[in-house]
Amino acid sequence: MVWLDGKPTEIKTLTWPPGDPDLLLPVTRWTNEGWSILDDTILFWRSFRIESGPRTVIYSANTTMARETQAESVVIERIAELDYAAHRVTAVSNVGFVTAEWKDNFVHFRAHDWSGELLRDCECPAKASYGDLSVMETTVSLCITSTDPISLAWQNVQSDIHYRRLDYVSGYPLQSPLDLVAETIVTWDAANGSLRKVKIPQNDSNKIVHHAGFQYLDPETIVLAAAVNGAPHGAVLTAFPANSEDSNKEILHFHHSDFNQPDSVGDALGRSGTSTPGPITVHLLDNRVRIFQNGLLTGDIPSAATTRDDKRIYGRTPEGMRSVLDAHLQDIRTLSRFSISSAFPSVADTRVLLYRRETGLLADRIYVLDFNQSLLASLLEKDSSERTEWNEQLVEDRARVKVVSRRFMSTSDGEPCDLEYPFGHAPPEWLEHVDSICDSDEEKDDSDVEMDDADEYQVLPPGVEYDEAPKEHRDPIPFGYVQTTLQIDGVKNLDSLAIT
Repeated sequence: MVWLDGKPTEIKTLTWPPGDPDLLLPVTRWTNEGWSILDDTILFWRSFRIESGPRTVIYSANTTMARETQAESVVIERIAELDYAAHRVTAVSNVGFVTAEWKDNFVHFRAHDWSGELLRDCECPAKASYGDLSVMETTVSLCITSTDPISLAWQNVQSDIHYRRLDYVSGYPLQSPLDLVAETIVTWDAANGSLRKVKIPQNDSNKIVHHAGFQYLDPETIVLAAAVNGAPHGAVLTAFPANSEDSNKEILHFHHSDFNQPDSVGDALGRSGTSTPGPITVHLLDNRVRIFQNGLLTGDIPSAATTRDDKRIYGRTPEGMRSVLDAHLQDIRTLSRFSISSAFPSVADTRVLLYRRETGLLADRIYVLDFNQSLLASLLEKDSSERTEWNEQLVEDRARVKVVSRRFMSTSDGEPCDLEYPFGHAPPEWLEHVDSICDSDEEKDDSDVEMDDADEYQVLPPGVEYDEAPKEHRDPIPFGYVQTTLQIDGVKNLDSLAIT
């Protein structure tokens, strides 16, 4: 449990190769660049579409090797130069790196080893391609507009997904049609060269729109972040089979309707920093994040879709979708005022990297929430003397940990709504207990803080806090988490944080 203190065990500075001419070139409309962080690999790339010829330059560093050196800095080395201009590049474990280039109505996939040697390639017909490469084990996936006739289900679906096209450049008009539909996900295995495509399912009663935010839950299941196209507004998480021939697997749409502003509906997923999928999925809403147990999305945990007979929820949740506000509370966590990185990995197995921007004298806070249920159970099993001893140790280390098993859901206003008892049936002593927790949290956010002399920011007092379910609801242990406040100073760009 050493990592629970939130202290960094080692700090190294990432530096660039000195005098590299391609790093000195300005970013223009003819330049693409990006990062890929996966397992122990940090990869940066720049591609150029210039008169002297298209090319892509790859830089990389290995964090495992970096920890084994005594140097205080690690150089991200220039490892390869390619004779084409890639639109996307990602590291792929046990392969090297894979590039995607959209050109002449084809997506060109190419796999290279770490010296840049081409291992294999593949072409897939596509009228357009969107978003980022999604990686699972040795496969890469991309959302495309296929060359097939558009099905009736996807016709007349209005979307601005063209802003996510691989060839889109901000401030410059696209030459091809803007009414294309991103209705297909293509997956290429960089290890054996196999290629497969699957159609993204629509909902029969209310159409969904998306911005190509998807990932694999396992080799058989894809999850897509989307939103209802019109009323009733809401976020949708759609899970469907990765194999188009798997007709026995049910398509699941999970709908969330609690939004103050329909335009604020989020449709992003927390990116994984590992090549092997973990047991949770993170869905970014507005100022909230929702964490799903993957068993609910794969169908291993049963769930029920709404029908016209569901008078209480029909109208707020489209028919055929599953309301996350009225059920499945054992398998979902909704937390407010948290953000995740839009460009870097925020999920690694059971751990989620989150941050909270503060105002005034409060310092921005960085957290790791661990949804490892075995870890949670071990901490809940501590008796009062063990908890006191652990708290003293954390106070000495100036560490702050929160152990949570009480079930609650954050509303669109950011208020936590307790879910341990049906509305109106909670015992008075439990209501007093929950009120004391909420009051304590508000005091910690507003005034009950200490001054950090190092940076003149206020920081929360150290120690451990247990927020447990009532005794009669502790067996089995509810789906909970362990929250650690990271002791990292000087992070100016919180969106650049990553976890692997």
